Amino acid sequence: MVRKARHCKKKAEKNNNSAAIYCDITVNDFANNESQKRFRQKKKTTMKTIINEVKMLQVKEEDKAWDEKSDDDKCGQNEETIPEQITGKNRRKARKSTSVDGEGINYPLDIWFIISEYLRPEDVGRFATTCQATYYVTTTAKFWFSMYRRHYTWVPELPTQLADWNMDYTEGLRAAVIRSLFFMYAPFSARIAGKKPLRADPTQLLRSQCVLQWHVKVGAQYKYFFKFARSKQNKDCIKCHFHQDTGVNFNPEATCYILEATSSSVCESVMVIGEYLYHAGLEVSANMYNDRLRLSLVPAHLLPRSSNAASRKYQVPTKEIILEPVCDVKVYPWWHPQYEVCAHTTSRS
Repeated sequence: MVRKARHCKKKAEKNNNSAAIYCDITVNDFANNESQKRFRQKKKTTMKTIINEVKMLQVKEEDKAWDEKSDDDKCGQNEETIPEQITGKNRRKARKSTSVDGEGINYPLDIWFIISEYLRPEDVGRFATTCQATYYVTTTAKFWFSMYRRHYTWVPELPTQLADWNMDYTEGLRAAVIRSLFFMYAPFSARIAGKKPLRADPTQLLRSQCVLQWHVKVGAQYKYFFKFARSKQNKDCIKCHFHQDTGVNFNPEATCYILEATSSSVCESVMVIGEYLYHAGLEVSANMYNDRLRLSLVPAHLLPRSSNAASRKYQVPTKEIILEPVCDVKVYPWWHPQYEVCAHTTSRS
């Protein structure tokens, strides 16, 4: 009986302890629990702390022996790293600069020559500005002969010097092929055919020198011609002469234009050869019925230094040429099909 009583007592104490453990937690347990640590918000990490940690890691890695370092650490030392002082947006710019400064891939010239055989004439300029190798390709006779043969078609207006049986020279080949494309290549010839009369802009010839002047009577109309050339002081002209040579790219007419004005009556025009175009305008005449062309030319020492200088039209003594009435005004660059036609009319005037 004594053993049984002791066993029952132990069993009761065990049940009481388990009940105390698994009982519900009261609010008082939380309110009076001062020993529990309060929750604190973690501080945000800053760039300084990150940099310090990185420095500590680098110091630890440097202290290691050479045989303890891993292969990844050795490879990372050879890579370009960004300075530690660069942060934020400057870090992104530094990464871009390091990637841009890297050298590109130099492809063989044979690849560029193969690609050039599939170019359209209007894409030659973009192709030449791709790299130095592509620019060199566009300066070779092989490139221009290939361009000419791919687009060659016989047209009645094609001059004899641009025909297939006469294209056996290399000096000035680039200019000859470009001129022939405006006869044979449909997109180029369509540009010229779509131009309407009295739509030319003579102001594009400002600061150019008049090197030739003549007039011709054609039927009942009178045609007045002025040949202008860009001055050597012009930056664009300097670039053109810099790229010219005595071979394929030779073109003495590269900076020349011809201004053609058609009138139904005889107009007075003074001699202006050697003068520079200071003012040009196509305007309505005083009777508000006809159009007139006004050209003002000055000597070289009276020409302003730059085209952005203040206008001194009524202060500079100029030579005025007024053609009235005019029914058409055209400006022909050196590559225009009518450029050579107008140039040959000088022998008949």
